[in-house]
Amino acid sequence: MSYASLPDDGEVMLAGVHLPAGQRVSGFTGDVLAWATDEPVREAGAAWFTLSAAHRQTGLIPVVLAGLDGDTSRPWDNGEFDAPYDVTQLDQLPAERVLAACWAGALEDDGAGDDRAGAGLAPFGRRFPGLAAPETAALGAEQLRTAVDAIGPARIGLVPAGRPADVLPRLGWSGVVNWFDSPLPVAAVLRSWEDRFGARLLEVGFADIKLLVERPPRSLAAAEQIAAEHYVFCDECGAALTGIRSIAASLVSAPIWSFWWD
Repeated sequence: MSYASLPDDGEVMLAGVHLPAGQRVSGFTGDVLAWATDEPVREAGAAWFTLSAAHRQTGLIPVVLAGLDGDTSRPWDNGEFDAPYDVTQLDQLPAERVLAACWAGALEDDGAGDDRAGAGLAPFGRRFPGLAAPETAALGAEQLRTAVDAIGPARIGLVPAGRPADVLPRLGWSGVVNWFDSPLPVAAVLRSWEDRFGARLLEVGFADIKLLVERPPRSLAAAEQIAAEHYVFCDECGAALTGIRSIAASLVSAPIWSFWWD
């Protein structure tokens, strides 16, 4: 999808959704990366839900805009984005390799005197337990709609991408600069979660994201396998949860996954 497919500045009607006036978003290099409303959309969750369902026809992925300390000017209005990354590189970047490297990094931190890994990786040991099995049972449409409706008024962005997981590299998003050299490793994991759990990118902030999850784990045992991936993937999951076991308890039948990087 080319950047020429982005709407022009002004109001937009897309897939039957009316979006208030907005404008194109450029990054540090001058690349046009997205389009974003200037003001919050009253029913942002409903708008996101409809636009997300239509993305195969529009070529545009909707995201709810978040920002630093609640201020969406960072990164959105200030254009705090790098040049877009080549998402074809993701074909050679398996999620299991990314997460295994994160697991090894957590163990290295533990060896340096940080007890985060030693206690937090329980009930697992020093070896990465591998990717969690896919979930097949989906939440009901009403439960998913309720989850996104809880967003309230928020700005909406549109990003040209083939799938939600590719949005962050297409944006040149730098929220993980202290963890990874680029957002590509994050996108690799998001692609895997899309496939295994129906997890779609919902919200993008300065250094945080949220996903809407159609097929979350339904048991604590399954949730622990997924929580192992979450724990080593970012600085904080959910409400600053600590350890795989506490993360797992929050994931059972939960439609929203949250991640933050320092």
